[in-house]
Formats: sequence, C-alpha cells, structure tokens
Amino acid sequence: MKFGRRLVSGETLRVNNDTMNGKFATISNCHRGILKLETSRMSEWWQSLSDPARIFWAIAIASSIFQGLMFALSLFTSSDFDHSPDGEAGGSVEGVKLLSIRAIVAFLVGFGWTGGLMLGRQASMLTTIFTALAVGAVFMTAIFLIMRLLMTLRADGTLKYENAIGLTGHVYVTIPASRSGQGQIEILLQGRLATVSAVTNATHALTQNTPIAVQAIENGNILVVAPLHKQHQ
Repeated sequence: MKFGRRLVSGETLRVNNDTMNGKFATISNCHRGILKLETSRMSEWWQSLSDPARIFWAIAIASSIFQGLMFALSLFTSSDFDHSPDGEAGGSVEGVKLLSIRAIVAFLVGFGWTGGLMLGRQASMLTTIFTALAVGAVFMTAIFLIMRLLMTLRADGTLKYENAIGLTGHVYVTIPASRSGQGQIEILLQGRLATVSAVTNATHALTQNTPIAVQAIENGNILVVAPLHKQHQ
C-alpha cells in the first residue's frame, strides 16, 4: 500500500510539473506573440511615414534617449554627461551657456516631437518647421533659465580663487589664444571640482581637455593659465 501511495504521489508530481511547464510555455509564447505584434505595428507605422516625418521622429527619439542618458548619468556621477558647467557646484552663473550640449539636446527634443506630431496632423511643411523651431527654442531657453537658477542657488561665495594659483586642471571650454577671449577650465579647488573662467597668454588656442596650470588671477575670478607642456619646457 505504501509503495502504491508513493507511485501515485510520484505520478501526481510529474503531472503537476508537466502542467506548470505547459503554463510557462504558454506565457512565454504569449509574450513572444505580443512582442512580434508590437514590432510589426512599429514597422508598419514607420513605413507609413513620409520622409520628412521620419526625420522629425528620428530626431525626437534619438534626442530623447540622449537626454534620458544624460539625466541618468547625472544621478550616479559627479559631473554631467557633456561636462557642462551647468551642473557643476563650483561653476559660476556666467558659465551657463545657452548653446551648451544640454540646451541643444532640449531644443532637438522640442523640435523633433513637435515636427513629428504636426505632420501626423497633416499640417503643412512650412507651418510644421516654424512651429517646431519655436517650440525647440522655448525648450532650449527653459533649460538655460533652469540651469542658471540652479547655479544661483548653488553659488558659494566662500570660494577663494587665489587658492587656485599653482594648481593643475584641464580646459573645459576652449580658451582663445593670446587673451583674445575667455574660456573655462576645471580644477579641484577647496576639495571640489570647480569650473572657472580663464584666459591664456599662449599663442595658440587651448582646446577642450588640454592639461593646464594656473599662473595668476585677474579681476577677482578670472584665472591666467598655461598649457602644462609649455611649462615643462
């Protein structure tokens, strides 16, 4: 009798396992079917678009993904994806540029989505382009103003730029040659990464990521820098 019970129990277990496996297979097949259906719908939607609409949607999708990537990286790293001074704790309000990568991406998001949606509503090409440009400009300006506001809130008046003399860092925004204009550098100042306006006496422009050394300070917060390879000569 005990052997019979064990045999029945074993058969019941095998039946239950077969039933569960069948359910998992059904669920898996269902998921694959849904994925194929959605992929087919996306393909049909893309094929139904005109060439201009495809351009707008490509810009919208690519810029949205890039913007999401920048946002995600800003949460887990100490600096922004595009090394923009907008998000640096040590940057100045004047260092926030309207044509930063962050603002340009915001423009593309507004431009692409607006253009794609308007063409989907059968708007004329001229109206679509002008409206998309206007919305993109609004997005760019909004990001610019938000970044300036954040930098104002983060501004720390205790930062002493004279402590930067002798420190090394790298170029953030290209510095024009022979003091013909200002750029920006990144240096570790007072225990934090700071973005500071800078000029150079070098006869050639110092491009982004060029190693530099701070030589002097002017007007309270403008650093005079030189490329490191020049100093070592």
